[in-house]
Amino acid sequence: MLLNQSSGDASESRETNKAAQQQQSKAAAVQEDEDHISKLDIRVGIVRSVTAHPDAESLYIEQIDVGDKEVKEPRTIVSGLVRHVPKEYLEGRAVIVVGNMKPSKLRGVMSQGMLLCAMEQDDKGEVTKVGLLEPAEGSQAGDKVTFEGFTDLETVPAAVLTPKKKWFEKSRIHFSVQDGVAYYKGSPFRTVQGLVRCKSISKGEIS
Repeated sequence: MLLNQSSGDASESRETNKAAQQQQSKAAAVQEDEDHISKLDIRVGIVRSVTAHPDAESLYIEQIDVGDKEVKEPRTIVSGLVRHVPKEYLEGRAVIVVGNMKPSKLRGVMSQGMLLCAMEQDDKGEVTKVGLLEPAEGSQAGDKVTFEGFTDLETVPAAVLTPKKKWFEKSRIHFSVQDGVAYYKGSPFRTVQGLVRCKSISKGEIS
């Protein structure tokens, strides 16, 4: 501690502290705006079966094979697609799944992932149309979705997405569909077989 610090030294010290605080603020802003897409385990799933949720008319209970190597059984995923996608269209379909969402109960049924869809909205923000995101023909259950410039086949996602850190939410705001192709920050969703598309929606958001 400097007991006899001059006023000039004190002023310089305050300026130094102010500059340090500004640098910390900038670093925090950069960290907040960094890409979180590498945390997400986005992959191909094959819908093996679809049943109606016993306690919710708007929900399906889907058994989806996401290529888990350790657990051979399909995952149970609950989706609110009853009013948008016919059961007959879903069954057997190749879809795009976020595989590392924290498991949570939806009307009493544990859901172990999220099925990604494109959607159109009206001027009031009401969803008017929903369409599945579908991988290129030949894609297999478990095939990884990558984003050129952000992730590749070697990228290791988080084991489980931490809800408090909102990695999915911070990534989702940069998802879009343009000309029927799914994008993240201008980089297309892609498997080893090709682009991920929505057959029924040309331009919209993804959720």
